[in-house]
Amino acid sequence: MRNQEAARYARWAAMAAGMLALAAAGAYVERGVRQARARSAAPKAVSASVEQSAAEFSFSKAEQDRTLFTIRASHATQYKDPNRAVLEDVWITIYGRQGNRNDNIHTRECSYEPDTGAVRCAGDVQISLQDAAKVSGKEPGGTLEVTTRNLSFNRDTGEASTPEPVEFRFPQGEGHGVGVKYSTSDATVRVERDVEFDLAPSERTGGLPVRVTGRSLEFHRKDYRMVLEGPATVSQGDRELTADTFSVVLDEDYHARRAIAEGHPSLRGEQGGAKISVSAGRFEGLLNPAGWVEQILAEDGISGTRQTSAGMDRFTAARAEIEMQPGHNLAKEMTASGGVVADSTEAGDSRHLETDALRITFGAGATASAQRIESAETLGPAVIRSSAQDEDTTLRGPKFTAQFTPAGRLERLQGASGVEISRQAGKAAPQVSSADRLDATFTADGQWNTLDESGNVRFQQGDRQGSAAHARIERATDDIALDGSPVLSDVMSRTTAQTVAVNQKSGEIQAEGPIISTYLPSGDSSVSGFGSGAAHISADALSGSTVSGHVVYLGHARMWQGESVLEADRIELWRDDKKMQASGHVAAIFPQTSVAPGVPGAKSPGRAAQGPTLWEVHAPLLTYWSEQGKARLAGGVVASSAEGSLESRTLDVFLNPAGSAGTPPPSNARGTLGAGAGELNRVLAQGGVVVRQGDRRGMAEQAEYTAADQKFVLSGGQPTLTDASRDTATGHSLTFYVANDTILIDSQEGSRTLTRHRVEK
Repeated sequence: MRNQEAARYARWAAMAAGMLALAAAGAYVERGVRQARARSAAPKAVSASVEQSAAEFSFSKAEQDRTLFTIRASHATQYKDPNRAVLEDVWITIYGRQGNRNDNIHTRECSYEPDTGAVRCAGDVQISLQDAAKVSGKEPGGTLEVTTRNLSFNRDTGEASTPEPVEFRFPQGEGHGVGVKYSTSDATVRVERDVEFDLAPSERTGGLPVRVTGRSLEFHRKDYRMVLEGPATVSQGDRELTADTFSVVLDEDYHARRAIAEGHPSLRGEQGGAKISVSAGRFEGLLNPAGWVEQILAEDGISGTRQTSAGMDRFTAARAEIEMQPGHNLAKEMTASGGVVADSTEAGDSRHLETDALRITFGAGATASAQRIESAETLGPAVIRSSAQDEDTTLRGPKFTAQFTPAGRLERLQGASGVEISRQAGKAAPQVSSADRLDATFTADGQWNTLDESGNVRFQQGDRQGSAAHARIERATDDIALDGSPVLSDVMSRTTAQTVAVNQKSGEIQAEGPIISTYLPSGDSSVSGFGSGAAHISADALSGSTVSGHVVYLGHARMWQGESVLEADRIELWRDDKKMQASGHVAAIFPQTSVAPGVPGAKSPGRAAQGPTLWEVHAPLLTYWSEQGKARLAGGVVASSAEGSLESRTLDVFLNPAGSAGTPPPSNARGTLGAGAGELNRVLAQGGVVVRQGDRRGMAEQAEYTAADQKFVLSGGQPTLTDASRDTATGHSLTFYVANDTILIDSQEGSRTLTRHRVEK
């Protein structure tokens, strides 16, 4: 929707009605003009052919005791020819059947045929049309002076006519035409052809003269109606209104009250270098007796265009009604209805509006004769589309309201009762959002600047969805800010927060807590296999990128997935690398794979009933690769469980892969029957390893623990194993089982088994 589009169309319609009203003014005058009539009483010499000469002549026609008209002459001469008389200083006064007229036809000389009643006036004739004096004493409404020649008047029919050119004058202007017919019976005056008259410049015409042309002009005094037959034209400066017919309805004081243009009326003109055109099936203007337009109606298919060197504006509707400001020919409010459509194109940008009804209000402009649009409101469901550069935006809603600046620029657009916004930027996936309310601001070039959506906000782009109580979009930065319990989700995750900010160009995301994210079980997830089922992460804040897939959880970060738990100051995820990293006071809990009955080292039924064995690990840093099912802890590690504890510089934890629950183990994988996803099945400690298991203490550079066998293997450096009796075993590698006292010693002398008997814990 262009910023001044609705205001322009309203002004075009106002201008059309104003010109119709001015055209109507040409048919009557505001005040009566009294004429002095000099009559010569001196008789002429009687010639030989004259039968009779009289000082005065008078003839009146009456109907039901009311005089219709009177023919008077100051001198009459009857010739011997029985059917001819000459009347001098002739006055024909028409009163009408209602006695409400005081029309006068005056000429110097006429011939009169008593037998037929014909009066022929070959010379100049003056016709004065005026109402009779009112009983109330109020002056008659006005006088129209017509000058012509070769007039014929029939005494019996009351018809007056001439084929000659006519000129007429009235206080607002003057005009001319060819041929006049005046019927006293139906009080109709008709100018036969080539009608043209000019209205003098005035405040009502905007200081410009108005020219009116038409094929013929009829003035029906009985019903106070003037009709200009077309093709008819009203022009003022560079503006022109054409129609097949112009009609003006007057009141009894001959003030124009209605001006109507019918038969393909069309308004054309220029304004500020723009070419303007408005057409409809019918234009109608309602006028105040003081001369200003009260209301303008246009109906039967309105179509308007405004063309400049930069682009084109178009407007269509079935009907439009314009209320005018009292005392001024300026629009106050316009209501358009019936398939309202407005299109605008400029510099490659386009805008489109569709609605059932539209209301526009106007205010004063920079000058007394200028106007500006103040607001616009759709009165039914509407669709607004805009296309600029590589972005297309569509708004749909039951109602929109727009406000404009004093310069006529669109400043604000509001939507209510449920609004939907669709955006397509370049090749990116379409964005669709909806909310109970919309509040948009606009820049000086007509592009939207900010979008505020509130109340049940929903949006979707591709597989990403979001919701919040409020959302704000900044066009310049392409930032979206969500608050009021915002929720973001896609096919892999769902995140809730207190506030969320997303940059749609870069994909950067910032969120403030409390943050809770849920990652669904998937082989494509960076947390897949860390535990069983969905993974949940909580934190105080979140930052990352939806493009790179790198997300950082900050402050009291905690992840839990099944029985696996991870806590740290910071947890980072890399979507594409399938990697997770935790840093700062890392604490992790891993459930150990259960050992099947009958496997050497299996727990007793009593211990198995106590639940799975949990490993608790502490370190400064943890890195997890989901595709490998491997977690590495570094920087000094302490790990403990019911099976024992260990300390080392690094620790690799190997977990069962995602989807392994209920999967039969391979033939060489002892003790993994029924293993669950994310369960610890092996650990590898390196660097200054210390292993404690019951009263045993082992040291080596490397230690490996396998949950299936519940055994530790010490290697590297000088592996040693000491028990409570301070017996020490050494060797190239030492293997001992958690559940019994069997120790396997591998040394240069060979391998041997050392068995000690202990009371099982």
